[in-house]
Amino acid sequence: MPARLKTYRAVANLLGALDALGWRVGYRYGDRQLLEGVILPSLAADVGAGHVLLVGCAWYTRDYPEFFTRARVSTLDVDPAKSPFGSRRHVVADMTALERHFAPASLDAVVCNGVLGWGLDSPGDIDTAFASTVACLRPGGQLLLGWNDIPPYNAVPPDAVTALEALHPDTIPGLDQHSVIALERNQHCYQAFRKPEARS
Repeated sequence: MPARLKTYRAVANLLGALDALGWRVGYRYGDRQLLEGVILPSLAADVGAGHVLLVGCAWYTRDYPEFFTRARVSTLDVDPAKSPFGSRRHVVADMTALERHFAPASLDAVVCNGVLGWGLDSPGDIDTAFASTVACLRPGGQLLLGWNDIPPYNAVPPDAVTALEALHPDTIPGLDQHSVIALERNQHCYQAFRKPEARS
């Protein structure tokens, strides 16, 4: 077993034990507080018993699946060592390979926070990743995107991603706006999009 996987498993077990005691360890930055206190609970209410995909795993996202008590939650991360922080339905893959793991129109919501510009960097890969996201979202499905609007992380901002033109701007769950700067220090921005409903 790779050393990093052993380390992450040990960290996940320790954090799980602390969580059970009511001592949640996480980032206390404003963007995470907004995400955890408002956006994810509101998104969970919106999707109900649907299927949610959380892209990107880390020690501080380990309990994000628990926000979705009624939904089926999958997680995805390209790094196999991050698996201990994923859901029971965890996929080790790059976001560009989404369509290999999820059926067309099978996802009610996709949360992609801290991935664009942080590993998903080249214009071609970014467009492929979000084209796959669009294909896997059901009509009416939601995309929540979190990204840093400062160099070098904003080299390909969302308004430059051709694939996202297939989605409509939407209000962020729990808020009344399409876009919000949640942390001034790094210009961390949340934006919401929705796939158009199928025409009858």
